[in-house]
Amino acid sequence: MIRNIYDAVYNNLIGGGAYLRIIKGCVFTVLIFVLAMCVACLLAAGLSFLRTSGQIWLRRIGVAVSFLTKGTPLYLALLMWYYTFLGGMHRGGVFIAVIVFGLYGGGHLADILSRAIKKETVIRSAAVNRRARREFFSALLPFVTEQSLYEIKRLLCILLQMSSLAGLVGVNDLTQVMLTNGLRTQYPFFALACAVLFYLVVQLLIEVLFARIGARLTGEEEE
Repeated sequence: MIRNIYDAVYNNLIGGGAYLRIIKGCVFTVLIFVLAMCVACLLAAGLSFLRTSGQIWLRRIGVAVSFLTKGTPLYLALLMWYYTFLGGMHRGGVFIAVIVFGLYGGGHLADILSRAIKKETVIRSAAVNRRARREFFSALLPFVTEQSLYEIKRLLCILLQMSSLAGLVGVNDLTQVMLTNGLRTQYPFFALACAVLFYLVVQLLIEVLFARIGARLTGEEEE
């Protein structure tokens, strides 16, 4: 039994340059996740601006784009972008994953921010709302973001888990690397369990980060 455990650890994590592939896979996973969140934040800022506009046609455009980006299944979106548009370009899979996950996250983040903005609008006077609209990106958007940290944290955790689908478009992210290692060494459960552990650690870091941010802003510790 000890020999089998040693073989599983060595063959999946060390031997044959496995550790180099794992490090590279971790880099791709984190890179895709971080860049996708940057895309999501930029998209959500624009969509929330449109969805809370006083012009009905701007609101409808914002709602329609949000529905399209968050409603398209990620699996199908990855395949569609890969086989129809950008699959042939160098590092096309990474670019596609960033765009697809960014669009998906942006649609959901726009929901969170738009809802928070509308709630603030109800409780404020017309004069304050007009001023807030003029200072949308510099004041109102940062304020409602602070008020929506819990929902944003949940979205980040979901997006992190969804990023494991990047292997569908040829990205050697951690999930794909560990799956390949497991099939090659005939220890798939051990290899995939290591990948799960990595995602759990990253998710724990997200939880700690948002707990610290929340404590700094509100003075309350989140359990």
